[in-house]
Amino acid sequence: MTAFEIVALLGAFAGISMVLGGIWLVAKGALTMAATPKNDALTIEWRKQFRINTQVPGIAFFLVGLLFITLSLGFLKPPELVPIEFEGEIKGIDEAPNIVVRPANWELPASTGGLINGRVYPDLSVVVLVINAPGYEPFTKSIRIGADGRRIAKLGTLELRRKVKESDLEKRVATLPFPVPPVESFGVAQ
Repeated sequence: MTAFEIVALLGAFAGISMVLGGIWLVAKGALTMAATPKNDALTIEWRKQFRINTQVPGIAFFLVGLLFITLSLGFLKPPELVPIEFEGEIKGIDEAPNIVVRPANWELPASTGGLINGRVYPDLSVVVLVINAPGYEPFTKSIRIGADGRRIAKLGTLELRRKVKESDLEKRVATLPFPVPPVESFGVAQ
């Protein structure tokens, strides 16, 4: 649990304790729900944007507690995931390639005794694109992705290198020194 989550949980706990404490104080008679004179009204103001003015101090106590709870729960919600979009073209291939996107290498330190103890802070600002197509060399490219707004990785036009050129392939085909018999059957059943 991070320090931020601990502070947010403590804020929620403070809000709950204010609400429960307010109920307890009203039950004991220390806080009243009766209206006070107008000049004794309780006013809470924040940056001249938010203002609460009440003549019933018990209600203000509950509202401040609920404000703590609401703000804490609002800060604890997980951030929204923004997808990464890829745009580009692979030139000159016949079959669909296999495309793998993985994060850049994250190193985790290990001690000489073989113990692993470390942290990884996931950073997807750089990803590695690996493209494998039949008959072509694997293509690897690191891509930097912007963190603001829409996350788009523009690949442009990619050209894969053939493992073996077609002209070299024709040279490697050997001719047989005898004629190939026609295929009539696959043999005799035994």
